[in-house]
Amino acid sequence: MDKVLLVFPKTGLDKYAQLPLGLLSIASTFVDDYEVEIIDQRIDEKWAEKVKSKSRDSICVGITSMTGKQIANGIEISKIAKKHTKVILGGVHPTLLPYQTLQNKYVDFIVLREGEVTFPLLLKALTDTKRFEHIRGIGYKDSKGIHVNELRDFVDMNTLPNLPYHLLEIEKYITKRESFKRCLSLETSRGCPHNCSFCSNPIIHKRKWRCLNVENLIQKTKYLQNRFKLDGIVYQEDNFFVDIRRVKKFCEAIQKDINIGWKANCRISYLLNKETSFLKMLGKGGCKVLQFGVESGTNRILTLLNKGITIEDILKVNSKLAKGDIICRYNFIVGIPTETQEEIQSTLDFIEKLQSENANLDTPFLNIYTPWPGTKLFKLSIEKGFKSPNTLEGWSKFNWNTWNLPWFDKNTSEFLEEISIKYRNESKYFSWTR
Repeated sequence: MDKVLLVFPKTGLDKYAQLPLGLLSIASTFVDDYEVEIIDQRIDEKWAEKVKSKSRDSICVGITSMTGKQIANGIEISKIAKKHTKVILGGVHPTLLPYQTLQNKYVDFIVLREGEVTFPLLLKALTDTKRFEHIRGIGYKDSKGIHVNELRDFVDMNTLPNLPYHLLEIEKYITKRESFKRCLSLETSRGCPHNCSFCSNPIIHKRKWRCLNVENLIQKTKYLQNRFKLDGIVYQEDNFFVDIRRVKKFCEAIQKDINIGWKANCRISYLLNKETSFLKMLGKGGCKVLQFGVESGTNRILTLLNKGITIEDILKVNSKLAKGDIICRYNFIVGIPTETQEEIQSTLDFIEKLQSENANLDTPFLNIYTPWPGTKLFKLSIEKGFKSPNTLEGWSKFNWNTWNLPWFDKNTSEFLEEISIKYRNESKYFSWTR
């Protein structure tokens, strides 16, 4: 049986190693036909030795990659693997910048967007026809140059096989976090229908939100709970709450026979017109933590970010959340192009106000803005002096929360980094242990 090696590089933000859900999902579609192994650089100290030995007899090494430090680690892995086999890069960054990614000498192929259908077809071509021009969703290079094929349609998540958890040492991923003693992550939806100007999601997923139906959601949750003796699930996705009817049915099922806690991402706008009874329903249905992208403490910046909410909306929802017992966490962004120092201070003051009015609020994440390629705000960043990297290695040095933005002086950049680290250190999220 032919061998396939998949590798998850360190991201630079790896206090907790959550399940490599993307690699697991891709592996699920060909694990019955190939001998598959996953190496996770975050938890395997002998990763280099294993990549070197196992790439020798693998038909390819697949590496996932998002913009930033994970690219640098991915290239390091690729340098080892490329001596023995073909290297396939997938994930967010190759999808955003396919041609530039393929220009790197350590990359042979890329998989664009989702890989569950595309990757098995590429594997078959590698071992059979050696023809790649008709495989949608890939990029490759040959003697004639670089080729990026037509994109593939999005997959129906309900048609995908169950994840091959046996490929991982699951105990290494079980964490003690939030209010949970044994917790794992699960993906039940992809994409987001909204169009925030700083976010790459509209580019990757074209604002198409897709999900497991409620029956599948319940089945996969119960399976994880029973197999690994969990008391908590983190629904690791951008927007769990797009279909409120699905959420309600799920909460009803948990109350009846699942009895597990969970954490998910939501939007402020979804709760604006909801009564406190909705939050009580979530609590009874197992919801322990909700996370929101609030982003700013000024209406001008919220408009620039195309968030579709106002300061007044945030205060209204924060007041509702204060009346329940669900832990809340807000994400903020500072350093937006055209943002003034006064507006940054307004955001910091707004954070204090929100905390003073909601005892359920954990210390927020305060992220320094980074101009992700292809986003609506990227063009404005270029106009304001940002120099876009022109190589894959250049993007590997591009990392959120440590970037000197060209529209700020050194003192302001250092202040932003210090205050971001301060909030990070105070957050309960970073105080939990495995």
